[in-house]
Amino acid sequence: MCSKIVISLCLLVAVTAAIPATGFGDYQGPPAPGANPWIPSWISQAPWMPQWTPCTGIGSTCLDCNTKQICTKIGGLKRPCNDPTLPYCNLGECSATPTAECAPADAPIEAVPA
Repeated sequence: MCSKIVISLCLLVAVTAAIPATGFGDYQGPPAPGANPWIPSWISQAPWMPQWTPCTGIGSTCLDCNTKQICTKIGGLKRPCNDPTLPYCNLGECSATPTAECAPADAPIEAVPA
């Protein structure tokens, strides 16, 4: 009986964490668009909680030089490239090779033979 209650509570937490945000009552100010009504804002804004963003397609894309966005059917997750050996986002994946736009200014640019 006790295990059924624990499993039910875990399922409840998992389902409420997956509910798309709607922006209900945050008493500290106007509700932010995309705030989940079932999770208090001090928990949903925590750095370990996944921050879902809207996407148009499925797959990985680069948002900037060091951040990739992984898009799924239910939304997208922003993931920084934290690994020191793979600091750049290149073609939707963390990579050791920067793109042309993200190459450091002092690094020599290699010419591609024709």
